[in-house]
Amino acid sequence: MARLLSSFFRGDLNLAPDPGIQELFRVILMRTNFVPVLRHRIGWRGLKQSWAGGECWTARINGFAGVFGVSFQGLDSGLERIRGRFALCYFPHPEEDLVEACSLQAIYLTQTRDYFPKIREFSAYPDFMALFKIATLSLSADRCATTLGLSLEAPSILRSLSETGVCLPRDGQMVNLIEPGGRDQNFPAFETASGFFNVLAASVTFNLGQPPVCLREYDLPGFQKIQKRDGLVREVPADDIRNHWLVLEYGEGGFEDVAGRDERAIQVHGWVSGDPLPERFQDRAWWLAHQLDGGKTIDRKTLGVDERPPLILLTGFLGSGKTSFLKHFIEYQTQHSRFVAVIQNEIGAVGLDGKLLDYTVTEIDEGCVCCSLVGSLKHAVKGILSDFTPDCIIVETTGLANPFNLLEEMGELEELVRFDCTLTVVDALNLHSTLGAYPIAADQIRGADILMLNKKDMVHPEYLNIVTEQLRSLNPRAPQFLTVNGDLPPGLVLAMDDSLIRPIQNKAIIPRHCSHAQAGLWAKNIRMDGPIDRNAFLHTVSQFPSSIFRAKGILEFSGSPQLVLFQYVAGRFDISVFSGASKDRFLTLIGKGKDPEHAASAILLSAVLN
Repeated sequence: MARLLSSFFRGDLNLAPDPGIQELFRVILMRTNFVPVLRHRIGWRGLKQSWAGGECWTARINGFAGVFGVSFQGLDSGLERIRGRFALCYFPHPEEDLVEACSLQAIYLTQTRDYFPKIREFSAYPDFMALFKIATLSLSADRCATTLGLSLEAPSILRSLSETGVCLPRDGQMVNLIEPGGRDQNFPAFETASGFFNVLAASVTFNLGQPPVCLREYDLPGFQKIQKRDGLVREVPADDIRNHWLVLEYGEGGFEDVAGRDERAIQVHGWVSGDPLPERFQDRAWWLAHQLDGGKTIDRKTLGVDERPPLILLTGFLGSGKTSFLKHFIEYQTQHSRFVAVIQNEIGAVGLDGKLLDYTVTEIDEGCVCCSLVGSLKHAVKGILSDFTPDCIIVETTGLANPFNLLEEMGELEELVRFDCTLTVVDALNLHSTLGAYPIAADQIRGADILMLNKKDMVHPEYLNIVTEQLRSLNPRAPQFLTVNGDLPPGLVLAMDDSLIRPIQNKAIIPRHCSHAQAGLWAKNIRMDGPIDRNAFLHTVSQFPSSIFRAKGILEFSGSPQLVLFQYVAGRFDISVFSGASKDRFLTLIGKGKDPEHAASAILLSAVLN
């Protein structure tokens, strides 16, 4: 496969066709989804791998509320090519209109509590999977490494009729849910499957670095199913249903024409490189995806932010709400086309001793990759950055981990990441008993740069005041944020949006994405009309009051020809070269509580005057 696939595929299809074709499919999916902005431009919204019942994938794409599922079905081997078949399913969202086009049994399942858990591992439930299968995908490669093919086969409509109908009792009477001879299913299979095929084909184009050289589309006679009185299901011809077969070829083309061998097949489209594009397919992303930039994300290029991704250390005792926070955080970043890597520390309170030197990818999901850490943190971060391009890394400790053990390793990561902050999630309901029984919980609080006091809705206001004072006595410098169900505005933890790169005109504002949890916050912008003395500025930064927990801006230091990006969080700061186009010099401060006599502005003013 050296000539066509060697730039991204390491397998050998000739030696091991069955696992090889699955690996090729896997690489195409994963490489595209690990570039945050690219995957959104192509159309991916989320991807998850599962090994239940064999390797399978669930995915969400633009324009569809439901979830697609892909499962390997087997291999067709020939003298000139290797062809793997994959079942394509569509699991509609319970509230979308496509649900009504499903069979009655499928509709029922969409309303059950275990519908979504089953989707995650759908290949382990063959009967469940059969109800939602809509098409067959094929990935083919010739043995001489000159051509790759991708095809979609699906009926225009998946239709089933019930000869006897379906009746159920309601209010003491039998009611027909389906009239005798009526439709039990009438699903637009090819149209729905084409949505996924378009995104997958664009991913193939991106990975190969070249567009298709051949397109063929065939129509064959279609069928509908009839559920007979004897319980058997029979297929009968249906004049208004056609079976569609769409084929794309890359490389040299010239595959064996499988669909065209059927004498019933009618070729609807036939196109080869050099001909005008078929009008029906002119807007497909698969023609141009090889021209998309697979490098750094738009956010970094546009804003000139430090290439190192920020790293957040997430800690908190068992049951405090770390998982709930992660869910909200990842969802927010995904909506903003950002990719998050989560490293879960499975070592617990013993810390990271570096005796084991590996990590494993345990989940690829919407907007993030989750890894289980079984060795040194530095090794895990290196592995993540070699395989992925995350906009942010979160190290999530176990509930019994001491964050001070991890903080010792942060200095070793300086060349790879920017250590942003330690966020400790605290259980307001059980804090008193937890501190009494587990001294480690106090260290988790002491080690925090930001404290998130969760479950505030479950405690009395008077007790909440006691808890906040208790936290303040353990860690007087960390700002506290009260939350429900782990819902903390992500901008308070990681300021990645451009509202802090552009100068803010008002002298006192609230940051964007404001919510009830941000009560008591203030933000101020100080303009810098000229260069400032670096040493004087850093001295004033060291005297920031505890009420200031974040600062970000573009500065010019005396004697330096380049602008710099300054980022500050909870006592730590980072300075890097700013390569963006902005000519403004400013600093934005975000604080919580009071800023007596405008201390922040006064301190910074002294730096400007020095």
